[in-house]
Amino acid sequence: MKKILALILASVMLLSVGTALAEKSPNLYFDEELSIKGMGVHFNNYPTEFDGTYYFPTILERTNARVEIDWRVADGYGTQVAAVLASGELPDILGAGEYGVSNLVSEGAVIALDDYLHLIPNIVEAVGESRMANWRSADGHVYTIPTIVDVPGSQSVMVRQDWLDKLGLAQPESWDEWLAVWRGIRDNDMNGNGDATDEIPLALEKGGDGQRCLAALLNAFGIAASADTQFCVLEDGTYTLVYEHPRYPEFLEAVQNLYKEGLLDQEFATRTQAELFTAMDSNLVGTAMTWAERAKLSTYTNREGGAEDALWACVAPITGPHGDRMTQERNAVTGVWCITTAAEKAGKVEDILRLFNWNYSEEGLILYNFGIEGVHHDVVDGKYILKPEYVANGFVDYRAAGMEYEPFGGRWFTDAFTQCLFAGKTLEELDDASQSFYNGLAVVNNGFFYAMPQTLATEAYTEYAGEVIRGGVAVIRDQAIAGQISLEEFFKQYEALKPMGLQDILDEGAAAYAKLSGK
Repeated sequence: MKKILALILASVMLLSVGTALAEKSPNLYFDEELSIKGMGVHFNNYPTEFDGTYYFPTILERTNARVEIDWRVADGYGTQVAAVLASGELPDILGAGEYGVSNLVSEGAVIALDDYLHLIPNIVEAVGESRMANWRSADGHVYTIPTIVDVPGSQSVMVRQDWLDKLGLAQPESWDEWLAVWRGIRDNDMNGNGDATDEIPLALEKGGDGQRCLAALLNAFGIAASADTQFCVLEDGTYTLVYEHPRYPEFLEAVQNLYKEGLLDQEFATRTQAELFTAMDSNLVGTAMTWAERAKLSTYTNREGGAEDALWACVAPITGPHGDRMTQERNAVTGVWCITTAAEKAGKVEDILRLFNWNYSEEGLILYNFGIEGVHHDVVDGKYILKPEYVANGFVDYRAAGMEYEPFGGRWFTDAFTQCLFAGKTLEELDDASQSFYNGLAVVNNGFFYAMPQTLATEAYTEYAGEVIRGGVAVIRDQAIAGQISLEEFFKQYEALKPMGLQDILDEGAAAYAKLSGK
C-alpha cells in the first residue's frame, strides 16, 4: 500500500513539474533553441542536467536554451582540459578548474567579457562594486561567469556565555572590555577543575598560508586583511602586505603584550584547527574565532562532558582600541565559466550571456534557490518556504533535487541556505546552541563584513611567496609575538627580506591590483 501511495505521489509531482515547466519566461525566450555545450567539474550529490533534476529542463522550457555539460571529475581535471585544448574541439563554455583561467587566456582559448558587461547587468549588480576586484583576473580583465554565495557569514568570534555570567561581565563591546574578559578567564578557575592555569582566554588556530587565526585581531586594529592575512588595501587604494599598514606596529605590539600576559593562546602558532576544536570541547577555552557551527557543536560536547551550563555564544567582532570592528566576508565570488573562442566564432557569445543574465534575474534566482512553486516550495506571506521533505536532511535532498546547482553556478541566498541548515525551523524554534550558531552565521556579524582583497598570484608571488612570506616574514612575526625577538628586530629582518623577492611581490601586487580596480 505504501509503495502504491508513493508511486501516486511521485506521479502527481511529475505532473506538477511538467505543468510548471510548460510556462515560457516573459523575460527571455529564444525563438530558435539555443544550444550551449560545456565542460566542467561535477561534484557533491547533484544530479546531472537532465537526469533527475528539475533545473535544466525548466531552463529549457522557460527560455528555449538547452544546456548540456560534459561533466568531469576534479582529479586530473587540468590534464583533461589540456587534452581538449589540444584537440581543437572547444565547447561553448569551459570551467577552468585547476588548469587556471590565466592559462586558458594565454592559450587563446577564452575571451574577455569586459566589452559585454552591459549584457549581464544582473550579474554585475550581484557582484557589486566592493567585490568587483575579486571578479577580475590579475591582468584586470573579466573572464568568468561567477557563482555567488550571498551568505556572508561563515566564521565568528565566540565566547563562553556561562563563563561571562560567572564573572558578572556582559558581552564585551570595547577593547578594554575584551581585555577585562580575557583577564577574568585567566585569573579564575572557570572550568572548576581545580587548576587555575589551564584555561585559554583567547584560543586561535594555526592557519595554512600565513596564520588565518590572526585575522580577528588584525581586523580589530583596522587592518582589513586577505584570507591568508598577508595582504590588505590601504586607504589610498594601494594594495600591499599587511606589514606595510600604518597600524601594523601597534597591532604587533598589542598582540605581543596579549601573549606576554597569558591572554593569547600560547600555542597560537602551532595549534591546528582540530586541536582548537579539541580544546574547545574539553572545557578549556574562553574565546575563539572559528566556524560559527562550532558554537553549537562545542556547546553540545561540553554539556555531554558534565558542564551542564556551557554555552558558546557567537558575538560581534572584537572591537579594537580605536573602535575598529570588522570581520572577513565569506569569499563570495567564484569564477566558474569561461566563454570560449569557439562560441565567439559561432556568434553565440551574446545569447549565452543573456541566458546567464536571466539566471541572475528574479525569476532565475527563485528557480535556483527555491525550485518550482508548489513542487519544491510554497509562498507564504510573500516568503518562499521550502517544503519539509527538501530540508529535513539539511542540504542532502535539497541538492539532490537540483536546487542550488553549484556545479553550474548561480546566486545562493542566505534565506535558502539557513532554511536547509536548520531543517526549516525558525530562530525561535531552535535550541540555544543552534540559535548561537544561527546568530554567528546570519545575525551578529551583519554590518561588520568587508570583502577580502585577493591574494594576487603574480609572477613574483608565485616564485617567492613560499620562501619570503610563509617561510620568512610569517615566521619572524610569530617569533615577535612570542617575545623571542624584539619588535625592532622584526622590522629589521622584514626589511632584509625585501631584496630577496618581497619587494617584487609588493611592486607586482600593487600594479596588478591597480589594473583590477581600474586605477
